[in-house]
Amino acid sequence: MNSKRNRIINILKISIIIGFPIILQSFANHRNNIRKIQKVDITRLGSPKNIQYITNDAIENLLFSIKNPEEYLTKEININLLEKRLDANPMVENADIYLTIDGIVKVIVKQREPIARIVNNDQFYYYMDMQGKQMPLSNAYSARVPIVRGITETVWEDTHLILSYIYKDNFLKENIVEVIADKGVFYAKLRGADFLVCLGNAQDISLKFNNLKAFYRKASKDHFLDRYTMINLQYNNQVVCTKPSSAEEDN
Repeated sequence: MNSKRNRIINILKISIIIGFPIILQSFANHRNNIRKIQKVDITRLGSPKNIQYITNDAIENLLFSIKNPEEYLTKEININLLEKRLDANPMVENADIYLTIDGIVKVIVKQREPIARIVNNDQFYYYMDMQGKQMPLSNAYSARVPIVRGITETVWEDTHLILSYIYKDNFLKENIVEVIADKGVFYAKLRGADFLVCLGNAQDISLKFNNLKAFYRKASKDHFLDRYTMINLQYNNQVVCTKPSSAEEDN
């Protein structure tokens, strides 16, 4: 009789040990589900905080369009749906969203990076981004990137190669204000300089830009930047300068 009673007691103990955490978890889940959202916390990756092609307010309105975030219960939050909604925005490269136990919606956003502003017929159409894709202009922020004219689909990849190189180089990014494509030949305009830089095609672009930087630093130091109308870099490892009289000299 005692043996049977002991077995029953042991079974009850095991049931309590197994069942009690489940009950606590269910109670905690219930409390969490009826908890209201406390706030939305937005973190941006990559770009500085002051550069917002999509603003924090726009992100909140996109995610919570029906009512204010603080009016939602945690059980109403569909993380996968919110992530898909934000990922679909043309200003966003990638988004991660999660909900903390305190009821805070954490939003981590990586914006797309524009590297050039494409112009056709003197009208701004769109950006080219770091991935070489079209990106719409933003109403919230205007990127300080070179203007590009004359680009066509046939030279899109070469244009992206040149522009991404400019974007990654501090000197070029600061000084090149415009890139022009003309029948497969690329030209660049520099800030504060009257001459045009002929890059030729995208081949050996690293060498060409290194030659340009070396020439620019020497010309700036010796004060002869204003002597030329054209700096031609398309010849093999040469910098050919054209004076206003059309006479040429090799540097």
